[in-house]
Amino acid sequence: MRSSERILEAVNRLSSRLPKDKITFADLARETGLHWTTIQRFFGSKEALKAFLARNHDEDEPLKADTRTKIMESARRVFARHGFNGASLDLVAHDAGMTKGAVYWHFASKNDLFLALCESSLNRLLSGLPKQAQEVVSSVNPIESFRRILEAEFKACEEDKGERPALFFEFVSGAREPRIRDKLADAFTTLLQGTTAMLEEMQRSRKIAVNANPQGLAIALHSLINGVVLMWLIAPNQVSFEQVSAEISRMLWQGIGADNART
Repeated sequence: MRSSERILEAVNRLSSRLPKDKITFADLARETGLHWTTIQRFFGSKEALKAFLARNHDEDEPLKADTRTKIMESARRVFARHGFNGASLDLVAHDAGMTKGAVYWHFASKNDLFLALCESSLNRLLSGLPKQAQEVVSSVNPIESFRRILEAEFKACEEDKGERPALFFEFVSGAREPRIRDKLADAFTTLLQGTTAMLEEMQRSRKIAVNANPQGLAIALHSLINGVVLMWLIAPNQVSFEQVSAEISRMLWQGIGADNART
């Protein structure tokens, strides 16, 4: 077990026996079997220890959830800017305005935090699929509805200055790590299965061609979107999201729309 994990477990045990403001570096050293200087390096100072205990052992659960969310937001920026190898929990803590110990309270390691970001980002994409699909198939102008959805997604990349797509491609480059690779594969499988299921339902409702391959379409759709974003990251002055959204929506819908189905 890593020193950080031993320290956090000791904090939990001591908090159940002692008042928060009475826990010291010496107490934690005895509880963990580590030298007190190791405890000091983890928290930084006595004041930081007290702040950590006050913040992370409060009975206000929404506050804990807010702290985790804040860490995740900071981590998204740090990983996007520095990459997986260049990022550290120290940088995340600094960006979030917290101690390193506060970050460790929620995430045991940089890998754990990176995996949580990966899962959260892909779950966000998956959660929006049903609403987006309904908007397209119920519209009197599905091409225009699809264009608006694509343009909104692309514009979101511009609004956060490319941090979100940069993080996405960082997930892919980080897939050399076995745990990250397995987690990423599971998450992408879920995303593609969700998109395929959405297209199958549209097909059953005769909203898209009966001879279309939903799984192939799902892969093609995500590949097109990811390819456009990658090109924008490389050469932003050459990519007009407005034009690309119009072309992709027209090309896909005219190719898979129910009106084009062969009997």
